[in-house]
Amino acid sequence: MPTPQAFPPGIPTPTPVVITQTDSISKTLTAPDPLPLISQPENVINILLLGSDQRDIERVGRTDTIVIATIYPGIPSVSLLSIPRDFYAWMPGHGFGKINTAFGRGGPRLLEATVRYNFGVEIDYYARIGFDSFVKIVDTLGGVMVAVECPIHDTFLKQEVHLEPGVRHLDGTRALQYARSRHTTSDFDRHRRQQQVLRGLYRQALNLGIIPKIPSLWGALKESIVTDLDLQGLIRLGAIGTRLNTLDVKSRFVGGGVVEPWTGPGGAYVLIPDVEALESLVSEALAPSQIGGQQEQRHAFRVEIVDGTLNESWEQVAAERLRWEGFEVVGIRPADESRPRTQIVDLRTTPGGWPLSKLMRLYRRGSSDVISRPTEGSDLDFQVLLGADYDPCTAVRGR
Repeated sequence: MPTPQAFPPGIPTPTPVVITQTDSISKTLTAPDPLPLISQPENVINILLLGSDQRDIERVGRTDTIVIATIYPGIPSVSLLSIPRDFYAWMPGHGFGKINTAFGRGGPRLLEATVRYNFGVEIDYYARIGFDSFVKIVDTLGGVMVAVECPIHDTFLKQEVHLEPGVRHLDGTRALQYARSRHTTSDFDRHRRQQQVLRGLYRQALNLGIIPKIPSLWGALKESIVTDLDLQGLIRLGAIGTRLNTLDVKSRFVGGGVVEPWTGPGGAYVLIPDVEALESLVSEALAPSQIGGQQEQRHAFRVEIVDGTLNESWEQVAAERLRWEGFEVVGIRPADESRPRTQIVDLRTTPGGWPLSKLMRLYRRGSSDVISRPTEGSDLDFQVLLGADYDPCTAVRGR
């Protein structure tokens, strides 16, 4: 396994740092060993997608959105991994600090070196955007459709934000509020919403035929995004993007079970990683989509949604979540009558296994809510019968 090299010069002697969880529990941290580089094919492209906490992209500020996008051109497949802004990272040449301060301390090269050191990922390119540029891009694309799963009631940039579950069309300002609001939700929930917006913008760009127009839009893009990608590189990525579908995109998050909260020096809230769990997550997260990338070996399990709820567009929210989880939604239809309870119908001749377990976990169903109805030659693997007890937020909390 190769060892990371060429870190910024002047790496200091490891200095112990004491962090405290309670008055009686503390940790003493010293400079960790760099995480081994994950194994990837030579043609893989790793891009850091960065969101600044500043309106003006010329101002550095903190990098409160950090997403590693790993692109497999030949399959094609894209894997997204969100890194929390409070991740307590070892920054080569600078020591410990929240990872969202790395860009401000040493620009993109230090942030890339920090990601390489702490996550074992060699970064090829970065793209960074600020508030105003994000709003401008979304509005230029005509807004973005997102499936809101959990209600949001917050104040962001001195504006009230109220969004209820359902499929919503958001303009640039609302999309920014949706992607960045966190005071009444968690930072980890915000990562999920940011990736939702990224996926929605990609779909909108495809629908509008924007990708073939990249050369003519290059000048305008350079005014909104700071990146070391050149025009030819962006055209190449655009060509890959036209061959992707929903099953080819995988979303993962550095969250519970991988990091835990502690109180850092000066009382700062920080997230400390379990290094072994982190290494395992990164390897799985940035591998190609198991479904979209290997359809010749394993098909996506096909699901029909039968809507027995009384809530507008909640069936579309359920469909979007299932697509995120690697299922193929082949149909959505209303139920003949309202249903009090959500149930899962297993139509496979070989029941059980991970797909059923995943559906049961997503909807928090017990065995009494599973109907086994083996059907030889069925075009479906499962039916999800949504009832009045269906809560779109359950799938998020149940992950």
